[in-house]
Amino acid sequence: MTKRHHWASRGVKAALLAGAACIVASTAMAQTAEPTAPLRLRSDYFGWGASVSPRVGYTDNLNLAPDGLEEDSFIFSNLFSGGAIISKPRFTGIVSGDLDLSFLEQGSDFVVNQNIAAASTATVVENLLYFDLAGSTSRQLVGENARFSSNINAARSQRADVHSYSASPYFYREFSDNSAAELRYRFSQVFVGDRNAGANPFAGGLLNDSTTHEAVAAYDTGSRFGRLNLLLTAYGNRTVEDGSAFAPDFEYEQGSFTSAVRFALTDNFALSGAVGYDEVNTDAVPGLYDDDALSGVFWRAGFTAKPGRKTSIRLEYGERYDDDFIDASVSYEISSRFRFTAGAGRSFETRAQSISGQFRALQRDTLDFADRLRDGAELSADSIVNVANRVARGSTRSQSVGIGVSNHAFASLVGAFDRFEVSARGSYENTDFGYRQNEIYTLSLDARRQISRRITAYGGAYYRHSDTTVDQAICQASPFIFGFDVSDPLFDPVAACLGFALQNGRTDTVGGRVGASYRLYENVSAFGEFSHATRFAETPTLEYGENNVLVGLTIDF
Repeated sequence: MTKRHHWASRGVKAALLAGAACIVASTAMAQTAEPTAPLRLRSDYFGWGASVSPRVGYTDNLNLAPDGLEEDSFIFSNLFSGGAIISKPRFTGIVSGDLDLSFLEQGSDFVVNQNIAAASTATVVENLLYFDLAGSTSRQLVGENARFSSNINAARSQRADVHSYSASPYFYREFSDNSAAELRYRFSQVFVGDRNAGANPFAGGLLNDSTTHEAVAAYDTGSRFGRLNLLLTAYGNRTVEDGSAFAPDFEYEQGSFTSAVRFALTDNFALSGAVGYDEVNTDAVPGLYDDDALSGVFWRAGFTAKPGRKTSIRLEYGERYDDDFIDASVSYEISSRFRFTAGAGRSFETRAQSISGQFRALQRDTLDFADRLRDGAELSADSIVNVANRVARGSTRSQSVGIGVSNHAFASLVGAFDRFEVSARGSYENTDFGYRQNEIYTLSLDARRQISRRITAYGGAYYRHSDTTVDQAICQASPFIFGFDVSDPLFDPVAACLGFALQNGRTDTVGGRVGASYRLYENVSAFGEFSHATRFAETPTLEYGENNVLVGLTIDF
């Protein structure tokens, strides 16, 4: 079996940290009492789980319009949900997701909602050559203030199809003295189909596609020097974004070298830190970023601790990209199905590039997931494909335009106790795009209780805060980067930019759902649920409210 080397993912993370838990989806696409059909190995190498769910829904505000402009609609749909895994000594592959086919009575439209992701890792030559591959396709919000609810068919014009994939061949070698070296290349592409999206002002194909080339060279001394561990990492990135109708094409380049050190004072506690150098070049709108400020020496210092066999803590403070930050991660595996994780960091990247930022942990997590299935567990593949594809299960995740310096933090607690399952998630992200600043934080709580052999109740609540500040001077000087058609002879940059600011201020969205299912037969359940969403804003046109009722059947295979 392929080695589970986690040091490489730490090294790349030091070079370009990406906040994994920007995904704190308040609800999964499958709005039933059952989670995505769990995987279980049905032979030594193959496992699968699947379900189909015909349903009927009713919403009193299909387009999530402001008060007085609501339109109701019945929705007839069929949801296919499932996953599969194949795991052999030299290859492990996982696919998981949902495919929703719906008919909207209002407008007589047939629509498709997808949220599908796959991840794989292959051993070409043991202890030498490996290959990782992952990809995803999903519908996501467009713009930080796009409208959303638990109803996946509501406000379809506020969403766009996002497709991404990443391929990464690499050399990895463990030496007899316990040191290791890695040389990796990663190619990633992101395609955003937002031509028909109408989230103000992101319309007409504002969001760029992107192509990213990354190279990593790393050497880890392991236990070669006893209590002293050194990790040397060289990292290079070149990202090109294009394909937008308004925003200019631009390139982003970064070269970094990091020297990370860890000195174990005891078996469970160590001092840690790093020092390195960034060289950042941005070819975007002049004046947005000072490359000299983003480039230069960076550092961080702190400690790592392992209080128990299943607990790990890392807390470091430092300075990078012209500001200070906290770089942290906490993990506590209470049991095989109950885990707490948290983290924080600072990164500078393109929005499109951030989608594929978690591919670097693909191999380790894919193999660990397969091992847990071999131990007899029945698990949802959502967790593993979420790591490989940040866009998966991201109903509150939004796509935007531009490059930005981002501070981010997250915490997640997920547990299963006999007949009770609960998950609590939270995230914070503050991003400076140069011409606008955006702050988003989300909280969600979901629970599921099996009341009896046949009856299951479930519910959840979420909160999402978004606050966008617009630089009026930059907007008026370069209005095209905000999506405005400057060729229009009636275009007034002052009025347009003031209107943009009014439509992108502070919003607070709260919502939740409650429901229950009744098992009719061994693999057939009937369910019904009610959900509600309300958004409050300083501008009345940004506000909306929606009530949604959903009933149907779920058939497991």
